[in-house]
Amino acid sequence: MLRYQIHFEQELPAEALCRLLHGDFGISPDTVYVGRIEARAVDDPRPVAMLNPPGDNEEFGWILTGDRELADATGQGERELAVTLARTFGVRALVDDGGIYPDRWVLVSTDGSSGRVLTDENAATDGDLRVVHALEPISGEPQLAVVPPPDWARGW
Repeated sequence: MLRYQIHFEQELPAEALCRLLHGDFGISPDTVYVGRIEARAVDDPRPVAMLNPPGDNEEFGWILTGDRELADATGQGERELAVTLARTFGVRALVDDGGIYPDRWVLVSTDGSSGRVLTDENAATDGDLRVVHALEPISGEPQLAVVPPPDWARGW
């Protein structure tokens, strides 16, 4: 199971990402795969991290994935790493909120602030994450409307 699946709103420059992962965390650029998952050869060595570009017109379609090796190297959880990368590259990110609702995520702003958001459930079935509104205020996203979840859905 993947420990990291961070969705970025815009492209992370692959060379700059590899430099950061190498310089800050000692991850060799040779162990970072950049490209579509389906283009990777099955018998290639297992990468520490993979950066996958989006399909056509996908919002938050750039996805950084990894598991134990990435966690061990960075010493950061998924949300922490998303904050580090969002601040460094000036790009918003989405990470799973850990809840039972597939349309609820945590949005990480470019300033590192974060909060839960609701995504478009219909677009998500096609693999496209589109933020509808925030479920709580996010300091770095003052333009994002906040619509709290109904009382019956709180705490899930």
